[in-house]
Amino acid sequence: MAVKVLVLGGGSGGLVAANKVKKLLKEQVEVTLIDRSEYHYFLPGLPWVALGMREVDDIRRPLARLEKRGVNFVQANIEGIDPEAKKVATDKGDFGYDYLIVSLGAEPLPSPAADAVAPWSPEGAMAMREKMKAFEGGKVVVGVSGPYYPCPPAPFEVSGMVEFALKVKGLRERSSVEVFHPNPAPLAPMGPVISGTVLRIFREKGIRFHGEFELAEAGDGRVKAKDGRELAYDLLILVPPFAPNKVVRESKLAGPQGFPTIDRHTFRHQQYPEVFVIGDVVNPALMLPPAGVVAHFQAEYVAGVIVSDLKGAYIGQPFDPVAMCIMDFGDNALLPQCSFEAVLAGTGMPSCGVMATGRWVRITKMLFESFWFATLLG
Repeated sequence: MAVKVLVLGGGSGGLVAANKVKKLLKEQVEVTLIDRSEYHYFLPGLPWVALGMREVDDIRRPLARLEKRGVNFVQANIEGIDPEAKKVATDKGDFGYDYLIVSLGAEPLPSPAADAVAPWSPEGAMAMREKMKAFEGGKVVVGVSGPYYPCPPAPFEVSGMVEFALKVKGLRERSSVEVFHPNPAPLAPMGPVISGTVLRIFREKGIRFHGEFELAEAGDGRVKAKDGRELAYDLLILVPPFAPNKVVRESKLAGPQGFPTIDRHTFRHQQYPEVFVIGDVVNPALMLPPAGVVAHFQAEYVAGVIVSDLKGAYIGQPFDPVAMCIMDFGDNALLPQCSFEAVLAGTGMPSCGVMATGRWVRITKMLFESFWFATLLG
């Protein structure tokens, strides 16, 4: 009888894990992926949607295409996880498993400002596009509600793209772009080389950065920090607060602050060894960035661990604690890279550097979009 591997979440981590387990174990496993959406979205493309470079259909593919690769896909709302019974409850029925890979991501909470937009979802991207279409010049403020949100570089990337879009629309001379963040510098945890490069690009583009700005209030044309500083705006692009996925944080998998308690080296749950948790739903607790590239590498590794369990031995891909993300600033681009090996070992901070800058780097991001879909969904 085939071993049942159940994957929760059709984002980058879940998609890679499902493909890899099936490819390596073939008929030895029955792989099922469950997601509430019928689509996998290329999330780095959402800012492009917000600014009219892409339509929503351009950055998504049906998860049903997994069926051609031997992976069962079920579109359903996940209602509960019972690791003791090895069962997942959904609105389409219950699903048992021998192995469970949880990659349900972070969950957005209500925004503190009713008039804010943010391209962190397809709906948010389209709402931002409408705001940009109607915008006739003024003060644009880009910021985050808190330190935990998917894709740490994205707010800085979005601010640069917006600044360039204002130039294209002929509105730059009568507009300003300002960015606030709770960190003292852009991407401060990645070190001064990357922060300094982002700040240099901001200076060249005339974007003002406000660091150590912890949001206290937002709305009605103003954002206010806990220390009393205020910024006025005509257009607010505000990343909402995020929390670990609700189903996960309300399950027996959860530990402090709702994050699952897992082994930081194998991603196995400490109490339920047949359960693995990867991606944004757990990475902040491991001091890893909530980013798709990290979930991708975790998925590759976890698939290999399951293969090792079932075959007795397997020399596969070790977890590569590296994060890289092409930051598209519209008329410039930056490719930073960080190794989090010392972080996972508990011996130090990330080791980061700049791999490349320049307009040509943007082309690489666009090519990767096509490669990603072709490799994982055909």
